[in-house]
Amino acid sequence: MKKCPKCGIEKPLTPEYYHRRSSRPTGFQYHCKVCCTKTQAEHYQNNKEKIAEYRQNNKEKLLKYAAEYRQNNKEKIAEYRKNNKEKTAKRNAEYRQNNREKLLKTQAEYYQNNKEKFAEHYQNKKAEQPACVYQIVNSVNNKIYIGETTRGELRWKEHLKDLRGKYHGNHKLQADFDKFGEEAFTWSIIEEYPKDKDTLLLEEIKTIDKLLKEGKELYNLSLTIDQLKLLMESK
Repeated sequence: MKKCPKCGIEKPLTPEYYHRRSSRPTGFQYHCKVCCTKTQAEHYQNNKEKIAEYRQNNKEKLLKYAAEYRQNNKEKIAEYRKNNKEKTAKRNAEYRQNNREKLLKTQAEYYQNNKEKFAEHYQNKKAEQPACVYQIVNSVNNKIYIGETTRGELRWKEHLKDLRGKYHGNHKLQADFDKFGEEAFTWSIIEEYPKDKDTLLLEEIKTIDKLLKEGKELYNLSLTIDQLKLLMESK
């Protein structure tokens, strides 16, 4: 046990109550975590402009320091994230909620100033992705959505964006996504093909037809007349 000299409360001398500090005889900070956090918050509030100016004038130095710290403390960081998943997620969610307009503005400005970079990055990622027929599986009720794409996993990210925004074109898939949550759905490639749209479309139709004949329940709406015609012509 150790009494914090700032708040006067006696607390267990463990990482839960005191930050570690190897230079001290006890191996922990002099003040408890609560007091340290309070002191840091007060210092920030009283020196906002000075801190902002320092960060602005030392961007490269701070980025280099952060990169070196991450490189030299990979295991420590991984362990902290593993042991504090809920705490970190809650803190991040609160920050996003309280700073939504600021974050949106920053993202918009960054995108506006880096349009060419984003376009080039997307094209490179697109080129790396395989053309394929894929499936989205609901692990709760085993229902399946079948699709085709030349953009590989980028297509899954587009699905997620629409589903999270609640404007996905497949209303059955959207309804179950809202009901069971994102964690219930997995995306995987069934088969890769050459990047030819006609081939992909035909293989998608064949896969849907095959699964329907096997009695699988699909999110895909029934095959259209044109799709059935294409399927019959291929046989």
